[in-house]
Amino acid sequence: MHSPVVLENLSAYLSDVLFPARKAMAELRARWVKPGDKDGWRDSDYFDLVRDPEASSSIDDKTWNDLEYPKIFASMDSTVTPVGSQVLYRRMREYGDVATLAANYAVCAELRSNAALREALQRRLLPLQDESSNRIVDFVFGKLPPAPRHQGLLWSWSLASVAALAGVVWLAWPAWVWVAMLFVNAFLIFRACADSVRDAETLTHCLQLVKVADDLAALHDAHRSLPQLARLHGQASNRRAVRKALRWLARLKQPGSAFVFVWLNFAFLLELLAHGRAMRRFAVLRHKLAASFELVGEVDAMIAVASWLEYRPDHCRPAFGDRAMLDIEDGGHPLLEAGVRNSIRLDQRSALVTGSNMAGKTTFIKMVAVNVLLGRTLGFCLAARATIPRALVMASIQAGHSVASGKSHYFSEVETIRSFFARQAHGGCAIFVIDELFSGTNTVERVAVARAVLESLSERSVVLATTHDVELQALLDERYDLYHFRESPDVDGFFDYRLRAGPATERNAIRLLGELGFPERIIAKAMGYAREELRAGERGADRSREGIRTQRADSA
Repeated sequence: MHSPVVLENLSAYLSDVLFPARKAMAELRARWVKPGDKDGWRDSDYFDLVRDPEASSSIDDKTWNDLEYPKIFASMDSTVTPVGSQVLYRRMREYGDVATLAANYAVCAELRSNAALREALQRRLLPLQDESSNRIVDFVFGKLPPAPRHQGLLWSWSLASVAALAGVVWLAWPAWVWVAMLFVNAFLIFRACADSVRDAETLTHCLQLVKVADDLAALHDAHRSLPQLARLHGQASNRRAVRKALRWLARLKQPGSAFVFVWLNFAFLLELLAHGRAMRRFAVLRHKLAASFELVGEVDAMIAVASWLEYRPDHCRPAFGDRAMLDIEDGGHPLLEAGVRNSIRLDQRSALVTGSNMAGKTTFIKMVAVNVLLGRTLGFCLAARATIPRALVMASIQAGHSVASGKSHYFSEVETIRSFFARQAHGGCAIFVIDELFSGTNTVERVAVARAVLESLSERSVVLATTHDVELQALLDERYDLYHFRESPDVDGFFDYRLRAGPATERNAIRLLGELGFPERIIAKAMGYAREELRAGERGADRSREGIRTQRADSA
């Protein structure tokens, strides 16, 4: 007798084989309200093909990487299709206008609450879930592969193959004539096989995109809360033109006729001819598919964002200001679900954050920058409340030595900061996020250059900067609000990751050495040296302020 477990497994296997769509939907339901787990292959292709490198409407590459946005994108990417992944990536790289962001958030709210609609959309997206659908973007927006060469000769040879077969059957020609032509056909098919099969598969995926778009558009009357469906309906005529251009290729790929067409291709080069004709016609009409590509991907991307918002309900819609006002209450980082929440309010001011390594200052400025970008690109912030400016964000974090380019840490950072000044010269509000400015230089020059740079950047922009140089606190307090993180010997792990207003004055980092077993005499010496350095720094700051007042008086 068969055990119940074996019968149950067999029943489940047969159900998956007979009803693959049911299995796919079960997997999609299991992924709802969970972080994404896709590999990210070719997700940036759409953005790379349509971006304007000179425009300031998107997040630059260095900021994207410095703020760990690839990991944030991966956590959000639970899309069904590669097209959805590519559109989501572009959405997260480009700043949006306030009205569009509000409309997209409303769509996400509808998808979060309406499971029937969400799953109806996902069922219609399933035909594009295959990973090879990521090549559609190349055919719609990229450089098309060249059309098969010598089409005139292929047509002539195909007609000659028909004539040879007719001669063998009706005119009693020798059979070797026909067999010889079959060998030539086999050679031509073999020569063109790799390119033609790959290109024909991508064109087939383009036809699947047309069908998916039509199926989604059919829902527009019943679900008017999703403007993407109405716009897909409006693109129907463009898709009909593409479908008509590819109809012969579509017939070749029909499951019921595939076997017959394999032999017709072998005998008369039918697929090669249809492929060449389809490529030429698609090249003329592919622009008509661009809007449908974007809208299908946007539907998929919005479902992924809705899932992530359901997973992280600790978010809010930000208010947008026209001036340099940055106000984030209980802000969190998307990669730290259980992280400590911190708040900051800057009104026409910048922030200088001090603290020792691992205390949380770099994570904090990343949190602020990421929340501004989430607000500007997707329309929400991970915070209890947020007011953010309509500003672009640029970051300089974790710059390192490039072996390939031969650039040192210092020169890499110099190039980045120079780009900040270039951006500032264009006007408009900007937020610059800087971690440990010029940390690769000696102390005297580092403090001097950091002071000059931070003073200048803060004149027309909001700057969030971290530093170990406590001397800068006294030198920059006219334009910067001072914050610090500190160690606490009474906290497990030594850090509570709480942002505190005001300059850093305690010497907990030295006292922690005692917790780690350092000799008391070393700790006492270090405390004495620290007090001496602090007094020297205060005297230098006083002299600097006096010099500034004198210069201002002279100029007046």
